[in-house]
Amino acid sequence: MRYYKGHIALSDARDVPILLHVRNSRAICFDQLCDLLSLEIITERPRSLRWRLARLEKAGLVMRLLRQTHLRTPVFGITQQGLIFLESRGHYLLSLPSATEATLHPSQVPHALEMVSIRVAFAKAGVLHSWQSDLEIASKNLVLENGAAKDFDAVAGIEVDGKSRTIGIEYERNPKAAARYRAIREVFERDETTDAVLYLTANDDILYLLAMELRAMRKRIGFVLSDAFRRSLLETRTLTNSNNSEVVLLRDFLSGNQL
Repeated sequence: MRYYKGHIALSDARDVPILLHVRNSRAICFDQLCDLLSLEIITERPRSLRWRLARLEKAGLVMRLLRQTHLRTPVFGITQQGLIFLESRGHYLLSLPSATEATLHPSQVPHALEMVSIRVAFAKAGVLHSWQSDLEIASKNLVLENGAAKDFDAVAGIEVDGKSRTIGIEYERNPKAAARYRAIREVFERDETTDAVLYLTANDDILYLLAMELRAMRKRIGFVLSDAFRRSLLETRTLTNSNNSEVVLLRDFLSGNQL
């Protein structure tokens, strides 16, 4: 078969997984993309991945986020053309349709990159068997009738010590207003989609603010520093929202062993 000049042949087995990771992550570093593909047992050497990304970038399906030049590897985001291509392959999100003009605000990039790092850390700990990004969760919630479901930053399917749990993941970089936390408490009290919620924070001040705002709720909530989690994984000391603010290992919090 002959193709017109400039045509790019895309592989459902190789290129589509790359585009899905870029879209669902909102922003992703080259190194992070390598990690995710390798964890999914998709053999893609860094040199080959660079070649694929260069092709996708040249075709206008992904773009380099130029304001992130302080990072040591390029950061990529999806384009409208990338969304159109994924939709043509049946990968449609109500939360990010191809009609969207701006797919990501620059201020959201650090949050998006940290969420990918958290996902990779869970996978490397050997406990992650599923992951839904905020875009995937929001897309699903848009079709729910009651509108009560929480748009978590991610929802992770975790298996620890033979016990499977569904964990809502939140990453808090900046504190919110008191009224916002009241609204979050109300949503958590109604949430039936997760067994527990894990908050990862940028610093101690935010961690203790969250612990105060979300204490003594019916929903089990844990609070850890994101840097500490990426270093210690399941051995990370985790502050809980129990009545006595118990501190447990993350392994025990995720499995429910501290109950």
